[in-house]
This record gives sequence, structure tokens and C-alpha cells, in this order.
Amino acid sequence: MPAQGPAAGEREALDAFKRALHDEYRRKLETRKERFEEEFSALVAARRVAVEASVRQIREKQLADFEIELSQAKQAASRELRERVFATMGDLVDELEERIRQKLTSIRGNRKEHALLLNALALEALDVLASPAAVLLVGIGEASLLKKDPRIARVEETIDLPMGGVIALDRENGVRLVDNSLLTRLERLKPVIVETLSGKLSSLVNHVQEPLPELRVP
Repeated sequence: MPAQGPAAGEREALDAFKRALHDEYRRKLETRKERFEEEFSALVAARRVAVEASVRQIREKQLADFEIELSQAKQAASRELRERVFATMGDLVDELEERIRQKLTSIRGNRKEHALLLNALALEALDVLASPAAVLLVGIGEASLLKKDPRIARVEETIDLPMGGVIALDRENGVRLVDNSLLTRLERLKPVIVETLSGKLSSLVNHVQEPLPELRVP
């Protein structure tokens, strides 16, 4: 077998060097690849955590916004319902007041019924007086309807009782003692009407357990 010359030995050394260099870079590439994969996994995990946190914040904000909008919607609905209740209340009170006025006008148009009502109001006023005698004010043309009573000092007619009724005055100084006019009694009746109706309608308004305080007339 012929001996290898210098050229063959150099080629063999060069090939060995190339193989060693290739192996070294292959190991470095594998190591770098593993490092990149680890860094990529860590980066993906970090991004995932960041995205999940961002999504969670968005959801929490959306939920908070939803709760705010829902609360506002409930408040708006409650206000609208209250406004409707108040409007209905006002209409009912006005309707009842008008019916009462019509009934009183009808009674005053019937002399017999009017006399009974007027005397009942006069008797009620006299019964609560501490004074032994008083002056009674009645509407125009109504003095003749009153029955005699020793507690009545005199009867005067006035235009200041458009709805009728009786006002008792002190006979000495004219101080008003009892206002039993029908207008005043109607005004006293209105809070009762409102209180009764508010109790009926309060169940229509959310979270209302008692008659609506806004509907109470002082």
C-alpha cells in the first residue's frame, strides 16, 4: 500500500477540522434552539398571563359598567313609575274633588237636604265651643235654614262662603272660633284622600313598603 503524501494528510486533517467545526456549531445551534424554545415558552406564558389579566380587567370593567347602567336603568324606571303614580294620584284627587264639589252643589240645590247639612254643621260647631253663645256666619240666603238654638247669638250672611257651611265667631270680638265651612272641610279631607290612595298605589313602586311620603299633603 503506497504511503500517504503530505497532501492526503492535509486533506484528512481539514476534513476532521470541518467535522469538528460542524459538530460544534450543531451543538451550539441545538443549545441555542433549546434556549429559544424556553424563552419563547416563557414569553408566550408571560403574554398569556398579561392577556388574561387584560381580559379580566376588561370583563371586570364591563361588569362594573353593566352594574352602573343597570342601576341607572332601575333608577330611571323607578322615577318614571313614580311620576306616573304621582300623575295618576293628581288625576284621581282632582276627579274626587270635582265629584265632591258637584255633590255639594247638588245638595245646595235641594233646600231640604241643604238645611239638614247646614244644621248638622252648625250643631257640630256649637258643640265644640267653650263660649255659651256665638255668631254664626253662613252663605247668602242660608240664614233662614238654621234652626233656633240658644247658643246662637245671631246669624250673619257672607259672600265669603262660596261652598256653604258655617263659621262660628266670638260674639264679643268677632274672633273666629270654629271654621266648619265646606271648603275648609274639603281641604281637610284631601290629605285623607291622598293618604288612602297612596296606600293603594304604593305597591306599584319598587321597594316601597309604606305610603309614599311624597304623596302626603302637609
